[in-house]
Amino acid sequence: MNPAARSGGGRLRRGSGESDSAALLYWSAAFLGLAACASVTVRETKSTEERATPAGIVHVRWRTELHAHKLFEPRPEECASGALAGDHLVIGSRGGSIVGVRLSDGHVDWSTAATGGIDGPARFDAARAQVYVGADDGSFYAVDPRDGRVRWTYRAKGAIEREAEIGPDSIYVATAADRVIALDAATGKWRWQYERETPDGFTIHGYGSPRLRGSQLLVGFADGNLVSLQTATGDLTWARSLASVSDQFVDVDSTPILDRETIYAASYSGGVYGLDAKDGAVRWRLATEGAGPLSLIGHQLYFAAPRDGLHAISTDGQILWRQGLSDAGDVTAPLALGRYLVFSGSRGGLFIVDATNGELLEIFDPGQGICAAATLDPDGARLYILSNGGTLYALDIG
Repeated sequence: MNPAARSGGGRLRRGSGESDSAALLYWSAAFLGLAACASVTVRETKSTEERATPAGIVHVRWRTELHAHKLFEPRPEECASGALAGDHLVIGSRGGSIVGVRLSDGHVDWSTAATGGIDGPARFDAARAQVYVGADDGSFYAVDPRDGRVRWTYRAKGAIEREAEIGPDSIYVATAADRVIALDAATGKWRWQYERETPDGFTIHGYGSPRLRGSQLLVGFADGNLVSLQTATGDLTWARSLASVSDQFVDVDSTPILDRETIYAASYSGGVYGLDAKDGAVRWRLATEGAGPLSLIGHQLYFAAPRDGLHAISTDGQILWRQGLSDAGDVTAPLALGRYLVFSGSRGGLFIVDATNGELLEIFDPGQGICAAATLDPDGARLYILSNGGTLYALDIG
């Protein structure tokens, strides 16, 4: 196993204090096979413009270019995803801007400059009517979704590439420097921070978001620990190693998922865990190397892993089905849209699969892949996705 191949195409980062700083629709049911079988990749010649597929599942409603990449730029990436706020989608790009895009037609109504590129998801705080966006240079912004006005900023150590967690009066932000920070939601003032020492040598590129459970804040770290912190002070309540027997590539890079008294989390070497929320005691473990971001949909967990592809498992860790993935690249956490699961592959595009068995139904491929997670419209069968080429698409599914 090449440890660089996180969900098929991850990247390594070095520890010890280094700084972290168009489209084609095609059917390819043969693209996914049973995990026990050799996977087969079937592709048509790529085109730089969309073309309709009769009776297809994915339909382009509109598209808007947010970041014009250079003509011969090798392997561009745009990993930001947006937040729905009223009649706008607020989203950033590596071009160093945060924009408000009108949902009805894709028109960019406003644009606000950021000091760094944007590679993570925006998060809408409905109680305060503001959107939080982090940047690669450690800047963290609270912006007004109506006009893009910056209400406050905070500058952290390490890139901010994951979704902020919103509490009653605090915002919790994780950084690529293995640090979690609590900020006053109204002013951005620092309240506390907690960090762990990054292991020597190499760790897997990426990290998870913090998650609230009452007065607990749950977050994973590169040293293989999932920890529970007190939200008021940042004091450690408990820490649980998910490293299994391995002493390398032990990262807990997934965002914890909460389900009543159970926490679901994954580490690269240890696999997927079900933990007791009170003290982190392990209830069960599924040993799957390289388990990626988790989703809990209904009463099933979904994730992808480099060797065995897309998994559906029960909430007690039993495998229900799995389907191979070929040349997908880094895979985002699957999302539910009707009877479909949708997820992005940094090399493959947007995958649409049957939620009951993982069968591939369609891929929307903008030609350079999609590393960004989709933003789902909860009021209809529509999603918004930013391609690696810098174009934002509104897609109707069904």
